[in-house]
Amino acid sequence: MKDNENKNFTTNNGLRGGEISREQNAASHDFFPSVKRTRSYAILKAEKDFTFHIWTRPSSFYHSHENYIEIFIVTEGKIVHHFNKQQTVMKTGDAFIVFPGQYHKHSPYKNYSSQHVNLTCNPEFASNILKLYFDEDKPTCEKQLVHLNTNSFQTVLNYQKMILESPDDSTQNVILKAFISFIIGLFYIKEDQTEMPDWLKEFIRKLNNVNLSNDFKISEIYNVSNYSQTTLCREFKKYTGKTLVSYINDLKLNYARSLLKNTTFPLWSIANAVGFTSQAHFTRLFKERYGITPLQFRKN
Repeated sequence: MKDNENKNFTTNNGLRGGEISREQNAASHDFFPSVKRTRSYAILKAEKDFTFHIWTRPSSFYHSHENYIEIFIVTEGKIVHHFNKQQTVMKTGDAFIVFPGQYHKHSPYKNYSSQHVNLTCNPEFASNILKLYFDEDKPTCEKQLVHLNTNSFQTVLNYQKMILESPDDSTQNVILKAFISFIIGLFYIKEDQTEMPDWLKEFIRKLNNVNLSNDFKISEIYNVSNYSQTTLCREFKKYTGKTLVSYINDLKLNYARSLLKNTTFPLWSIANAVGFTSQAHFTRLFKERYGITPLQFRKN
């Protein structure tokens, strides 16, 4: 980050760089429908080693930071994050931590506008936080992307509001350090959670309503989610115990059972209707799943 970007604390309640339409704004908040949004822009130079920014520019060039850790949280819209030769669509409620020497950049996602909070701190501060919270002192972690739940995201917005409305620099500095400490802790919490995250629940809901006919393509499924194929498949298996392909085949076979029971369509027609290109492939998967062939199921 260049020194000339660290300006005095300013706010502007108007929209910059083109206003978000009401439809876009609503769509970007699907995962946090009850959270109230604010439209504020600020740059705060709290201290030499701590900064707070709210960015609405969706583009940046590849860069790394030598002397500080950067954390950003998407608070509105969607944005593409380029990191470690991968691209991830980040949406409202996503947070990412970047350590010194790691290259990354942002780019727009389709026609979405975006806004994200940007925090920086020196590695020594992060080490002290880790010693306090987790008895660790190395500012690295296994997970650099986290998906905030509703309560954590609301806390982020509350910290943002307190910083913007702080009466003096001293108060701003205290709140900013507390904010950074809170966010850093989220990246190091060991996840034992068994509850499926909201974004995955929404993905499965949409998946259950996808038309799985013969012209269906598996690549279309990845477009239903705003996560990379790797992330989606990993998280899906983690919370459902099934691979995504296995789950889709179960949907197809369940639909096929209904057609076998309630219609007189020939087997080749049913196989085609549920998205199998081959009747033999359909019959093999059906028997593996239910222990009998489709014809035996219909007769029984």
